[in-house]
Amino acid sequence: MMQKTDPSHSPRFNRTRSWLMHLARSEDGNLFIVFLPMLFIMMVWGGIAVDLMRFESRRATLQGVTDRATLAAANLDQSLDPASVVQDYFVKSGLEDSMDGAPIVTEGYKRREVSVKGRYDLDTFFMRHLNNVLYATKSENDFKTLSAIANSTAVQGVGAVEVSLVLDLSGSMYYYINGTTTRRIDKLRTAAVKFIETLLVPEYEDRISISLVPYSEHVNIGPSLFNELKVNQTHNFSHCIELPASSFTTTSFSTSTTYDQTQNIQTNAYGFGSTSKAASGYTRNTANPALDQPVCPKETFERIIPISQDSDELTTAIKKFQPRAGTSIFLGLKWGATLLDPSFQTTIAKLPSDMIDDAFVGRPEPYEAEAGANSKVKSLKYIVLMTDGYNDRSYRMNDSFYDDPSEIYYWAHHNLAWAMQSSNSGPDVSQCTYLNCSEFYTAAQGVGYMQSMCTAAKNKGIIIYAISMSGDDNDSDAVAGRTEMAKCASTTNHFFATSGAELDEIFANIAEQITDLRLTQ
Repeated sequence: MMQKTDPSHSPRFNRTRSWLMHLARSEDGNLFIVFLPMLFIMMVWGGIAVDLMRFESRRATLQGVTDRATLAAANLDQSLDPASVVQDYFVKSGLEDSMDGAPIVTEGYKRREVSVKGRYDLDTFFMRHLNNVLYATKSENDFKTLSAIANSTAVQGVGAVEVSLVLDLSGSMYYYINGTTTRRIDKLRTAAVKFIETLLVPEYEDRISISLVPYSEHVNIGPSLFNELKVNQTHNFSHCIELPASSFTTTSFSTSTTYDQTQNIQTNAYGFGSTSKAASGYTRNTANPALDQPVCPKETFERIIPISQDSDELTTAIKKFQPRAGTSIFLGLKWGATLLDPSFQTTIAKLPSDMIDDAFVGRPEPYEAEAGANSKVKSLKYIVLMTDGYNDRSYRMNDSFYDDPSEIYYWAHHNLAWAMQSSNSGPDVSQCTYLNCSEFYTAAQGVGYMQSMCTAAKNKGIIIYAISMSGDDNDSDAVAGRTEMAKCASTTNHFFATSGAELDEIFANIAEQITDLRLTQ
């Protein structure tokens, strides 16, 4: 009989046992055990990244198609059915199943608005497996699909638009545009008139209102607005009021505050004198006592024209503009913002009935962000701010020389330079006797007030176009002024620096942007 061999004594068994024992004692492979969970985590995150990249690519494609479709459909120059245009864009992009409902098309005279919603559900490759890892039972947190949503609204034409046109009439506007024989003021008249005539056309009737705010060293609000405010009135020669520092931190206007009337004076020693304006520049004005450079503008064409669509009234005033006195951009900006702010609505409502068209009752309307989603109020608000310089200082008379009717009358008819030349003390010797030589507004204050007003306006959704007409790079003040204007503009695309030669094109460009085809979402 054949004897059976014990397997445990076989050479193969012994070799196997020896190898297993060696493997158990060996430290090789410990790193592999640590690496396994790290490898799993890397695979999970890598898979998630792939799904998210696919999702973002589809989302960007869907949004691009939605935007292009709405812009094309809203274009008034194309005669096809707007809804069909949108459908065609989605079909040709391979996204015909991604339209989330039919396009919403709203049309009016010379106006079309198109709204489109898109949705794309992406099946995930890796994230779907997270359900099994994170949730033991079926959950609403389903990672099997990711949904990309795109909404877009485009409009061409004009809805409700409120514009404040804030224009610099300071003395430096008398200078020639560099390299030309055209004065800055002449170029402004032409460009501003064309701007008005572009916006106030019959097809935009009752939709666009323009408030004209001329400014120099101050802003003349005119007798109608002046009479509706609480003012410590001292004279009837002009209609400017002094605003406290707090006024320049907000677009709103306090109708409960009592304001001081601005002195009707001329502290500027330079004017046109008794010679022709066209023949000479500024000269020291000691020969003529009249106020041709008053702190408060006093001519009727220098007054604010609020919330108007009367092209003739606006352009007639602009064509009469003359350069005079200093520059207070911040005051022009404040009044421009005030005429867009709903806090001034009750004051506007009190004006004579022939000043404001019936179509604009209720303006300034609420800001779009504050009107509510269901409100029909959707006014777009713009400030077009133009200057050829920078904020300058301003002075007032000492109270001791401006505190009775005879003194007020005297300074309304005699500028300071002429009065000092005629006095026994001689010119300039006793200037601070008459004049409060502590500046009423410093240049630095003007810059600060201007920038706080710019911020307040932009925070309310007001779009600010800023035009700096000074083109002299050798003038540090002019360069500083351009810098401040650039900071004030809503974006770099809303800022225009020019010597003045391109002013017509700049105003035309702004008018086109206000009424042009645009995406609103």
